[in-house]
Amino acid sequence: MVDWLPKRRVLVSLVGVFFLISVLALLTNLFPVQTNLITDDQPSSSVTGTFDAIDHTKDTDSDEPEQEDLVQVNTKPTDADKWEPKTFEPLEGAMMKIINNNIRKEKKDKILLTAVVNAGMAEYTLNWIESLKRTNQDAKYLVFAIDKELYDILVDHGYSDHVVQIPEDWFHQKLSSGFAKWLDKSYTPITHAKTLVVERLLYADITVWFSDVDIVFTNAHIYDYLLMKLNSRKSLTEFLTTQETEQKIINSGFYIMRPTLTNKRILSDSIVIQDNEPKVTQQRAMNRVIDEMNLSYQTSPMALLDLALFPHGRLYFERAQSTKYGIEPMMVHANYRVGEEKKKSLQGANLWYLDE
Repeated sequence: MVDWLPKRRVLVSLVGVFFLISVLALLTNLFPVQTNLITDDQPSSSVTGTFDAIDHTKDTDSDEPEQEDLVQVNTKPTDADKWEPKTFEPLEGAMMKIINNNIRKEKKDKILLTAVVNAGMAEYTLNWIESLKRTNQDAKYLVFAIDKELYDILVDHGYSDHVVQIPEDWFHQKLSSGFAKWLDKSYTPITHAKTLVVERLLYADITVWFSDVDIVFTNAHIYDYLLMKLNSRKSLTEFLTTQETEQKIINSGFYIMRPTLTNKRILSDSIVIQDNEPKVTQQRAMNRVIDEMNLSYQTSPMALLDLALFPHGRLYFERAQSTKYGIEPMMVHANYRVGEEKKKSLQGANLWYLDE
């Protein structure tokens, strides 16, 4: 009996220890301890708040809008039932003649491929024209030169049949002829000029196919495709445009506008917004007006072009979407980059033709 007692105590102790270990294991699984792992390339001072330290600007999969698309717009667009069309004098004879020479007639549409540019973008304009040649779109197009310097450059390169200088009285403010970096003080007035020119063309009963010149045409079927999209809903589609972010923000650098009252109102209100608020770009102003519109895919006068076929710079260069999915785009827009970065990106993608 005496010999058995120590053995019993040992057995009870072992059972107790086993029970405590089981309880501790259970609690650990239910409430795991948070631990911070420090690797050789991560200094200990960065462990706290690691997620806050991430540079989201380098996240190429992000669909965040550009800075210009976040600018507050205080000018309210006009109600559709209160807006009235403007009245303009007919376009000057010599200008109308060169416009008519570059118009593509398609049933009820008189389509004009056009760009509005200053001398600071001369090099990009020449590259844009070269891309038109390579895609068989160079027979009919027209560049509206903001300044005489660009006009002379294009004439010297043999493009006198495809350039006109914008009359001074079309502008609402004095414009720079230099390269306008994105969102600097000379950038928004130039974007404003684009709207002023397109508006005049709409009132001349012209369907405007507008393109920025940091765009490169890459597919010879682009015009036929756009025409098909424009007419696929019969007369319902009045405004066919590229996108900045999927189904959220349009990109005003490439679009087709029919000369309808709706489109005239969009441009008219965009002009008023930019007149009242100089820091607002053309793209931001247009999006603000469109925010007030009916955008039902069934009844809206606006249709959006597929981002995969009409990619912006982030999709094409950073995400390499065309390569990833084996898609041949219709064009490439070198936006989402500032200054010389546009040219470098186009060169890297073999889309800069002036060096060849």
